[in-house]
Amino acid sequence: MDECVHGMNPEWCGTCLKIDDSGTGQSGSYGWHGGETKQDVLNDLCDILGIKRLATSNGSSLPTEVFQEAASQVGVAGGAMPEVTERIIRKAGMPYSADYDSRATKSGGGSTVTLDGMQALRKALRALLGA
Repeated sequence: MDECVHGMNPEWCGTCLKIDDSGTGQSGSYGWHGGETKQDVLNDLCDILGIKRLATSNGSSLPTEVFQEAASQVGVAGGAMPEVTERIIRKAGMPYSADYDSRATKSGGGSTVTLDGMQALRKALRALLGA
C-alpha cells in the first residue's frame, strides 16, 4: 500500500506508527506544554508591582512576598496566598473561582494558587493599578 488511511506514506505517519507528537507547545522550565507557565505569570506580576523578578521554586512554589506586596499596593489584608489572591480579584470586581487555588482539593494542596488563579490575579492587578 502506498498511502496510509491518513493519505500519507505509512512510514511517515506518526499516527499510524503510534508516535506521540502531542508536544507541540512551547518549551519552558518544566518541559513541553502549550501556554504560559507560573514563572511567566510571576514575571508579569513582579513587573506590574515594580519589584525585582523572583523565581518559582521546585514544584512551582510561589514566593509569598509577591502576594504580600500586591496586597499592600491595592490595600487589602495580607495573609495566605489564596486569601490574598481572592481579596484582590474580588476588589477588582471580578468573580473568584475555586479553580484559582488549592483550598477545595482533598489534600488542601499546600495552600497554593493555580496558574489560572495567577492569571486572574494579573488581570485584577492591571485593573486596580492601571498597569
